[in-house]
Amino acid sequence: MYHIKQDKRAQNSVELICDGFKRCLAEKKYGQIRVSDIQRVTGVSRSTFYRNFDCMDDVLALMCDKGFDEAFRDIDERNMGVAVFRYWFRHSDLLETVATCGRPDILFDSLRRSAMSLKSLKAFQTDPDSYDYFISMISSAMAGILLTWVEHGRRESERELMRKIRKSFKAMLVFGIVK
Repeated sequence: MYHIKQDKRAQNSVELICDGFKRCLAEKKYGQIRVSDIQRVTGVSRSTFYRNFDCMDDVLALMCDKGFDEAFRDIDERNMGVAVFRYWFRHSDLLETVATCGRPDILFDSLRRSAMSLKSLKAFQTDPDSYDYFISMISSAMAGILLTWVEHGRRESERELMRKIRKSFKAMLVFGIVK
């Protein structure tokens, strides 16, 4: 897991590392990127990298966390899914990295952590335990949908994908999965 201090110097180093990681992704596949590659493009030392991250997966997790945090900024319960999909449509290169490196758990865990901050959803104020199950279910569904979209070559537009998702949820009603 990443462990980033809140001081300005640490924050700047982390930003450099994330930017360097993105630049490296433009040159190499995820599994080929090493700390030395990030050092080369950023000038950040190896010890600075390991002070903030345990491994490259942690950089990917932080970038996903930041993405979901951005997507959830200023949303309400009616547009949660739209906000998430809109963000990932704009940042599909990062999503593709998660899909191709075989770590869908990073996306799921990141979405779940970020969504847990939305405890103010009206439907769950009287039953907070149900919220945990709801977040697990919706995180699994959203992560699966996003990863399937990448596997399909990102060919659907945002509107087309939302239409297919609605159709899938209606099918769940027909089959009695939800009532």
